[in-house]
Amino acid sequence: MRLIKVYANAHELCEAAMELFIEMAAQLILAEGRFNVALSGGRTPNLLYDLLSNPENAARVDWKNIFFFWGDERYVAHDNMENNSFQAKQHLLDLVPVPPENIFRIPVSGDHEADAAAYEQTILSFFNNETPAFDLLFLGMGDEGHTASIFPGSPLLQEQTALVKDVYVDVKQMQRISFTPPLINAAHNILFMVTGAEKAAAFKEVIQGEYNPALYPAQIIQPVGGQLLWTVDEAIAGK
Repeated sequence: MRLIKVYANAHELCEAAMELFIEMAAQLILAEGRFNVALSGGRTPNLLYDLLSNPENAARVDWKNIFFFWGDERYVAHDNMENNSFQAKQHLLDLVPVPPENIFRIPVSGDHEADAAAYEQTILSFFNNETPAFDLLFLGMGDEGHTASIFPGSPLLQEQTALVKDVYVDVKQMQRISFTPPLINAAHNILFMVTGAEKAAAFKEVIQGEYNPALYPAQIIQPVGGQLLWTVDEAIAGK
């Protein structure tokens, strides 16, 4: 099931995403004792993290029972500003009482293939070697339609078995590690947060255009049994 919600601006979008996060965390922790989430990088998520780390908002969250993963990562050191998990730590995780053992950063040891395999095993172990299905998985989208580190023409678009893969992104001249479509699409809830008029054309193609994920990789995100929610700002929806 796919829903699209439009907000006036990035701040209102992130406020809504924050409320969804807090509500979902409370429900899942009450029902199952824990809440697991896969985060994304970028400017818009950082705004969400800033809202969540506000003391008044943070007090509404049972942080000790939330477990954090990342849907993709730039293959740079953990203390590099370009590292997605470093940004999340700066804007959120270092500011709230989440136990360090609840934070699962993508390793960057220098062997990207081994690190991708190790992260897949970490995820499998967390889910007791059952099919991993994250409670909430955040995604963004680039102005050319990429999501996670799945760019146009990426070999990850054909991946059927691996859950996490290393991939070299030519357009960025950068090695990355990313969840694959099978792992993303197994999530119970997928939340796209997309802002900025420069992404309007790609958004229209992803939602209304002919299915061609080789050109618009975000089209391949179609959860098997979960919910897909696109949250966008008026700058995108109005184009």
